[in-house]
Amino acid sequence: MAVKTIWQIAHSCGHHADRDLSNRAADRRAGFAEWLAKQECTDCWRTSKEGAEPDKTAWLKAKRAEERAESEAWSQQYRMPPLDGTERAVAWGVRCRHQVLADAA
Repeated sequence: MAVKTIWQIAHSCGHHADRDLSNRAADRRAGFAEWLAKQECTDCWRTSKEGAEPDKTAWLKAKRAEERAESEAWSQQYRMPPLDGTERAVAWGVRCRHQVLADAA
């Protein structure tokens, strides 16, 4: 008797897909197929994540601005010498210097 490698998955979003599970151990395929059935299909998952990217970008931009302000305030407080370079390199250098020296203290 042949070991089943192609499984038909009925995803939680209502879509159906045939999945080749031959890369999984034979005794784990049924459990993985069951887990897949509880998940959205790949297309629905990607669609739901596309809307989250702007939120992530905005969060990251706000986080970087907060780190930059904290690093610059720290540099002024401890009278660190100014760094030379491009705007981007200076911002990165100030941030790194703050992180390294603050962690060392």
